[in-house]
Amino acid sequence: MNRREFFAKLMRYGLSAGALNALPVERLFAQEFLPQLTIPIIDAHAHYPGDLSTVSEGYTFDAIHNANISATSFAVLGDRTSGDGPYANALAGIKIVTGFESDGLVKIVRRPSDIPLQPSAKGPIPIILAIEGGDAIGTELKRLDKFYKMGVRMITLVHGTYSVSGDNQIGNDMRRHSSNVDEPGLSDFGQKVVERMNRLGMIVDVAHASAQTLFDVASCTRAPIIDSHTSMLPPTVTERTVGSEGRAGRQRLYSEAEAIVETGGVVCTYPLNDPSCGRVSLDAWVAEIEEFKSHFGMRHIGLGTDSGGGVPRIPEWTGIGSVKDIEAAMRSGGLGALEISAFMGLNFLRVFTRVHAVAQTLIYFKA
Repeated sequence: MNRREFFAKLMRYGLSAGALNALPVERLFAQEFLPQLTIPIIDAHAHYPGDLSTVSEGYTFDAIHNANISATSFAVLGDRTSGDGPYANALAGIKIVTGFESDGLVKIVRRPSDIPLQPSAKGPIPIILAIEGGDAIGTELKRLDKFYKMGVRMITLVHGTYSVSGDNQIGNDMRRHSSNVDEPGLSDFGQKVVERMNRLGMIVDVAHASAQTLFDVASCTRAPIIDSHTSMLPPTVTERTVGSEGRAGRQRLYSEAEAIVETGGVVCTYPLNDPSCGRVSLDAWVAEIEEFKSHFGMRHIGLGTDSGGGVPRIPEWTGIGSVKDIEAAMRSGGLGALEISAFMGLNFLRVFTRVHAVAQTLIYFKA
């Protein structure tokens, strides 16, 4: 292990020069929440109300408030090729969200401390501004600095248009590439994007990324990463046994989840009705969570609803308010309050806090 790899691991696990040990993350995870306190809910992946109407039906500001969510991601699409191109379209999406902030509907989260552990029944909704699709970066790293100044704190590196528009020079989408020796994975420019995001304090999201792109990101990042919305295939399924038809949607193998876990990151699952991975009901979703727990523990799994659930949804999932139903199903399935809190939001908050601290450490040590 060389000096860079050693330093990266120190930062991932909060051990560098004592700079990260002072964080209250472990206390947050281990804290015994009083029964009367609401379990913090942080939605790692969603789109703003009115965007992507096919998945956002019934997903409104009132619905988010009524769900008692502490914070939610609002992702703007960074790979739309219509209009003036991905970069201009991403800026347009960001302008819409900042307009919501000007209207008092949301408050853009700029640091982990902006996320309240207890949601407010009134007032603006804390939102993590994200970009889904790194096409908007083009080949200009300075755009990352601009996005950061505008409040962006998370970017999904790939989202479908690689090798189609030619705009995304970062990596490959899992829907077009399986993991094999012929897949190039993360590009040299993509590695620079990851490095710059680490330095800025932006969460790297590998949702949609091909297996090789994910592995490459995990090997070069100096901070934890997440997959913001996915389905876990059974642990017996491997790349060798997945079949000639490949995988559907955003399904992950356990070998890929392991790479995310090794960074200290979080795999977020969502209420998609996915028979091929066995998730056809809330109880089946809980079983998927418990299977993940048996392999990696509860520190590395979380919630990303994709705006209250993609299409088709689990039958019991009727909208973003159903976060309470998955919480109840987890409790009925034997998971404790600390485990439910970890899944519903604290694991994501831990990663966000660590990403922020890594950035501060890199700046301090000029590493």
